[in-house]
Amino acid sequence: MNAVSEAPELLFDLNDRGIAHIILNRPHAKNTVSFAMWEQFSAALDVLENGPPARLLIISGAEGYFSNGGDVKLPPARGEGALALAARLEMGQRIISRVRALPIPTVAAVEGGAFGVSWSLTMACDMIFAADNARFGAPFLEFGLVPDGGAAWFLTKQLGRARAAEIIFSGRTLDAAEALSLGLVSRVVTPGTAVDEAMALGEAIGDGNRHAVELTKRLLQQAESGDLATTHALELVYCHTCQAGEEVPRARERFKARAAAKAAAKAAQ
Repeated sequence: MNAVSEAPELLFDLNDRGIAHIILNRPHAKNTVSFAMWEQFSAALDVLENGPPARLLIISGAEGYFSNGGDVKLPPARGEGALALAARLEMGQRIISRVRALPIPTVAAVEGGAFGVSWSLTMACDMIFAADNARFGAPFLEFGLVPDGGAAWFLTKQLGRARAAEIIFSGRTLDAAEALSLGLVSRVVTPGTAVDEAMALGEAIGDGNRHAVELTKRLLQQAESGDLATTHALELVYCHTCQAGEEVPRARERFKARAAAKAAAKAAQ
């Protein structure tokens, strides 16, 4: 795996199957975020935004732990701007917005825990695969801070105001089972397998038509803020685009071949 820069606070790999993997790599500090990590994250996103569409992006943390959020041992300030004390957060906000906007599927593979801004980062992804020992929390008030990285927005959009308020004001920790029951994670998996599960999903995505994967992601993005009529209009355009390519006829032929093989096997029994 190749580091984005010489200081490997974040690792980035894009394999020959088109699966991208970003690893938060400060295990000595529970993978808490720093200026350098956000800068290296930005460089990785530059590759994904400007190159051929990847099949899937996986985000995980090094050594079996996602991240404890911002590193409270490091100064969060930079420069002399009006909001200099929030400079590290502003960098993180840009990263989270870019992850949310990527036209490819994204999975946060969470082992151990995701707290503070790192929980916001996971919620920016399309899917969260959480080990059953994973924990999630937004303990901002405990540190005299307000929720950041979009935590209040993500939780309110997903849960409604009452549930989001209870989680944020209490600062309590959610285990993987509760997060699943609330719809905050997509899948709960055996500890140590979250990345493998995400990789397996990536291997299965896009064999029929890689463009269909990208267009499906765009439909999901539009669904968050648009109405049904707009979605229907986009579906027509996207369906026409997919039908015009060579992939759909090939996929149909593969389906017919599989169906014929199953029928022949059943007849031979």
